[in-house]
Order: sequence, then C-alpha cells, then structure tokens
Amino acid sequence: MRTPSSTLAVLWDESHLWGLLLHRALSAMHAPFTLVRAGEIRSGRLQSLRPPILIVPGGWARLKSTALGEDGRREIRNFVEEGGTYLGFCGGAGLALGSEGGTPCLDLCSWSRKPASRRLPNFSGHLRCAVCDGGADYEAALPVWWPSQFEPDQALPLDVVARYEGPGVDFWSADLEWSGIAADEVGQWEDLYGINLDPGRLRGEPCIVRGGFGHGSFVLSYAHLETPDSPQANALLARLLGLGRGAAVPPWDLSLDAPLWPDPALDAMRRELEELIAFGQGHFLLSWRTPWLLGWRRGVPGSPLNFLLAMVWQARHAERTPAAAEYWSARGASCLNLCRELCGRARQYLLEERRILATAPSSPESSASPILQKSKQELFGKFPGYGGLYGEILQTLDELLWLQLRPRGDGPDRP
Repeated sequence: MRTPSSTLAVLWDESHLWGLLLHRALSAMHAPFTLVRAGEIRSGRLQSLRPPILIVPGGWARLKSTALGEDGRREIRNFVEEGGTYLGFCGGAGLALGSEGGTPCLDLCSWSRKPASRRLPNFSGHLRCAVCDGGADYEAALPVWWPSQFEPDQALPLDVVARYEGPGVDFWSADLEWSGIAADEVGQWEDLYGINLDPGRLRGEPCIVRGGFGHGSFVLSYAHLETPDSPQANALLARLLGLGRGAAVPPWDLSLDAPLWPDPALDAMRRELEELIAFGQGHFLLSWRTPWLLGWRRGVPGSPLNFLLAMVWQARHAERTPAAAEYWSARGASCLNLCRELCGRARQYLLEERRILATAPSSPESSASPILQKSKQELFGKFPGYGGLYGEILQTLDELLWLQLRPRGDGPDRP
C-alpha cells in the first residue's frame, strides 16, 4: 500500500482547453495540485510524487494513450492498483476503459464506449442528472461537452454516481438548440441529419461511475464538473476530491482583457482570431453559447478556433515566466505567422462552407464538398483528432502554457 501526499496530479498532455478549465477549477477551489506530463509518468513521476488522485482532463483518449505509451499506461495502472485514485473527465474517462479497436486504453475496467449507431453522437450543454453521492440522492444540472457514452459490461457492475434524466435549457443535439424542437419533429430532423438526435436516448444512462482496481479506485465522468459557472457540477467535483463544499468555479469571459503579459505577438494572435470568429458570426456559422464557449453549425470547425482563442487568452493572462519568455522569443514570430495564414485561409473556407451549407449539410467528419474537405484538412487536420496549420499552432501554445503554468522547479520542461 502507498502513503499518499496531499498534492493532486493533473495529466497535461492532449488536454488543451479542457486542461485549462481544470486548472481554473482547482485553483478556484484552492486545491493543491501539480501538472505532470506523459514523459514524466513514464519515468516514474507518480511513484515519487505519490498523489492521492491523478486527474485526467478531457481531450482525445486515443491521443492521450499515444502520448503515454505502453510504459506510461502501465505506470498509471500500477498507481491505481497500489492504492491511488484515477479521476477522468470525458476523454480522460474514455482513456480508463477497456482497450478496443486497436486503440490501447488503461483497462482499469472492462466497460467500453457505446457504438455510434446506438448513442447520441454529438450533444452538449447541461442535463438534469440523478446523483447518488455518499448516500445522498438528489438531482443536479451537470454539463457535458460532446462526450461518448458508456457501454456497460454486465459482468462488472460499477457504482453509478450519476445518471442522465433529461435535457436542460441550454442543451444542444448536434447544432440544434433542443428547447426549440417539438416532439413530433424529431424524426424529421434525424432523417435530415442522418444521426441520432433525440436526448430521450440518454434517459437512465450512466454519466459518472465509480469502481475499484486493485487497492485503488477510479471515477469516470462524462460530465465536465470543472465547467465555469456551473455551481452544482462544481460542488460535486469538490466532494469527489474530498474538498468539502469547495468553491464555485467563476465565469470565464474571453472578451475581458487585462493581460499580465501584453506580448505583441500574442496580442496580434488574439486580434486575428477574434476577427475571424466575428466573420463566422456574420455568416451565421458561429455564435457564443457562453462567454468561454463557441457554438457552431454542424461540420464547421468552431472548436479549433475556440481552443486557440482560449489558449492565447490564458497565455496573455498568466505569468511571464523566464522559461516561457525564452521559448516564445524563439517561437512567437513564426507562431503568429502561422496564425495569420490560418485565419486568412479560414475566412475563405468559412465563406465557401456558408455557400455549401445552403445546399447540402456537412458533418464533423467531412464537408459536403470534396474540395472543401481538402482545405479543411490542410487547415485543421483529419477528424477525429487534429493537425494541419491548427495543429502546429496548438502544439506551440500548449508548450508555452506548460512553461507558464507548471510550478517552477517542478520537474523537466520537456515531454
């Protein structure tokens, strides 16, 4: 058995916006935590740090698994088996499930992901959930942001902490604000979109589960309990972390600007991205759902633009550490040039997408136009995942933020 420290560990790799949300939430709750990288985990960082909980934010589970590699995945399994707790959100929850389809996962439990044909493939916003937490049963509004769904293994029953009940007022199915969809119209919309859209499919489905592995345990949540300005979700997160009532995570407004690091290149990137988003809004392709989160027409790459703007905002509103300043001095100008190229080409892409959407719908997987699909992949990479110009900018900003947010003297700078 292990004797844990009091410092939580957060896996940094392949989290981006979701990692920033978790960083903000833990900071607001005054929880002691440190960021760790996959390379550090491979080198035994969990053994030396001995955190009570390893938290894995959202993001693509497959990319997280690749970053960890076989050695990193084994280190996490050993950490849990020896008494640690694993807390995964969305993609972090998916990472802990059973391996399938050639993608190795952590195999902390034998549950898997529900096949796309039987799940709601693209939903977001708050849902009313039935929560059973420490013997207390109550209903809470919990936010989800494009999660998968659990496929239970009947041979391994888990403790269900929360189940979906019904959509909240801000619930979207694909790009449809569900509060405006009449029950007798659902079938028509599903025929048009070619996917499941009815949130009734979610009723009774597990949203948060808990189980054991060796001497340790895991909590897997498709709800993003770290979501800003979501007090019922934030309160549940605090309880899962053993923080009592904790503190609510404050709203996050990407339009508010009081930078700690008014760097010219970062300032210019912010302007480029804000102007591109405004352009998309003007063509009814993008909208602001919350002060930190964009909404977008189905198939339009709104998420990458949201990620970049949030990461640039955070870089400008975090401390300018010596390591970050040195890194940005070498990379800032080229990153700005890539951002300008991306935004310039994306304007034309969005305009073409506007025209195409008038005659045939696109999807996250592909544009309705093969020519437009080629442009989309050059700019943003292949779905699922990311790449292209966006991927280069994203990875540069990810490294910059690591150098800003990682506690100084807390391990190596590189993966």
